[in-house]
Amino acid sequence: VEMSNRRRCAGGLAVQALLLAAILGDRGVDGLGFDLPSSKVKCFSEEISGNTLVVGTYEVTASSSQQNMPIEIQVTDPLEKVLHSKEDVSKGSFAFTTTIAGDYILCFHNRGLSSIQDQRHVKFTLKHGIDAKDYTQLMNSDHLSPLETEVRKARDQMTAIYDEMIDQKHRETQLRDLAEAMCERVVAFAIFTIIVLTGTGAWQGHYLHNYFKRKKII
Repeated sequence: VEMSNRRRCAGGLAVQALLLAAILGDRGVDGLGFDLPSSKVKCFSEEISGNTLVVGTYEVTASSSQQNMPIEIQVTDPLEKVLHSKEDVSKGSFAFTTTIAGDYILCFHNRGLSSIQDQRHVKFTLKHGIDAKDYTQLMNSDHLSPLETEVRKARDQMTAIYDEMIDQKHRETQLRDLAEAMCERVVAFAIFTIIVLTGTGAWQGHYLHNYFKRKKII
């Protein structure tokens, strides 16, 4: 019975993953563009799982005819370890594989002076997981047909979504355990507080009773 329930649960998750893959389809990233004024910093955070390939590209253009591009880019992991750092760049890319899960931060710094340099327009893309995988190269290296490549891509997407669902379920379990542990601590603290207040009240009552008795008030 237990084995049957596990198979039924796994089958249900697989069906959900397949439906999500069909709905999402190609999850390509078109990129994000923004204007960065002089002497300003703008950062973006992305929560990424561990052991995941991350690929990013960026391009900086000036709003005037100036050639100098005093833009600094830096990528850090959840432990604030610098994974990529470049200064005075106008175009570039980076790639790395995550070692731990968490928030990975990408920052752009316009190091120009407000009185001299104009603002910059920055456009970047950040892909991870399936989105970062180059299926064109895979098709050429494994000699796959376009249809076989699309099937491989759909299978990888379904696997990634399924793994993400399992990861979310694991996080939900961790949060529930944390909430239950916190609730137990609150209850224990409340009981301890009640015991302390009750004991303090009893001691005060006993002390006042003896004090009034010595003073022959009662």
